[in-house]
Amino acid sequence: MGNTISSQKHKQLKAKDIKETGFETYTEVSSCHLGGSIELVTDESCGNASNLLKVEKVDRQLNLDDLNEATDGWLTKRHESVGSATITLCNESKIAGLDIDTTGYTDCCPSFANVEGYQTSNMTWQVILPESRINADSHNFYEIKDPNVYSSVRLNIAPGGGIARFRVYGEISPDWSDKSKEYNLASAKLGARIVRWTDQRNANSPNILLDNGTKMSDGWLTPRSKLEKERNDFILLQLATAGTLESIIIDTTGFDKNSPANVFIQGCYSEDVDPHYDTFASWVCLVPQSPVLPGEETTFYFDSVKDPISHIRMHLIPDGGIQQIKVMGKPAEKGTKQQLLIEQAPEVIVIEDTEEDEIMASVLDELHNKSAIEQLNVVHQPPSPPTPRMRIPRATRERNYIYKR
Repeated sequence: MGNTISSQKHKQLKAKDIKETGFETYTEVSSCHLGGSIELVTDESCGNASNLLKVEKVDRQLNLDDLNEATDGWLTKRHESVGSATITLCNESKIAGLDIDTTGYTDCCPSFANVEGYQTSNMTWQVILPESRINADSHNFYEIKDPNVYSSVRLNIAPGGGIARFRVYGEISPDWSDKSKEYNLASAKLGARIVRWTDQRNANSPNILLDNGTKMSDGWLTPRSKLEKERNDFILLQLATAGTLESIIIDTTGFDKNSPANVFIQGCYSEDVDPHYDTFASWVCLVPQSPVLPGEETTFYFDSVKDPISHIRMHLIPDGGIQQIKVMGKPAEKGTKQQLLIEQAPEVIVIEDTEEDEIMASVLDELHNKSAIEQLNVVHQPPSPPTPRMRIPRATRERNYIYKR
């Protein structure tokens, strides 16, 4: 078991679906689609531990049939007092939630489970979830409040049995210390995420940040445009970190017959997750309306984008689908964010009572003297304009890009 019990809090949630937990706002850092993998397992005689990391829903009927040799989960052999599976996360992450899913496992469901996390910084295992009783044939959601960063997790069960899925939700915390290295800042594995897209009712959920997508279900396909009405489909994504961009790659692999005719890409800098609500976000054109190649990659290079970009908004014209968008760039230096300048309030001038009486008497004398009033040269000074909020400098609107096959 772990060496140290950390002081973080955990809470079991009474939820039957992830939509009731709030975990959807986090990344599933254990997913095999993002690079999560099984590092070590004590026993998987009756069901492979790799099933724990599947994205697909559990085949409940398959797990309910005890006589079926196939199973959709991790299942140890009988008479095992404990079972353990160590999982390497897609990247170092802060863990916010767990889902120990036992769907379909009734008689062979373990009674207890606990979860440990490995910290690379001090090379120790810490208990994330102490030993807890889990329910059979259901989701077991746990909210975790832990500021630590983990690279691997270990699921321990007692006694041995079956777990259908094990999902770890959290915030990816990559190491950006090397500012000279070029990264795909739009990679979900590094923490990029989609914050907004059009037509959420009809269009499929976009997966265009996956590094290993190969089929249409791994990308994003919009509905077809109608002849009498043009569409304006766009997707808004937050980069893993703000950076200076080198190029943008549009990959339409898997969409040979459904790729868009053109794309139009904009960028902005904002400290908000969704710049749609940031009134000070200034959008600039990165790629003007340009054609993309069907079934392969199209690359647009930049040589004049010097300001940091944190968000990308891509329009598909008139509609279509893409496999992946790659935004290649270098992390921006810290301390580049703009500050709101606020003038210091003037000091309050306090007038003593005796001085106030003398001043009022002098003013009254002047008012009664009509000739003195006529000689007064009153000049009305306009109020000083408020100090404006500094904005991110606009990037050059004329972009030099190369259309490359």
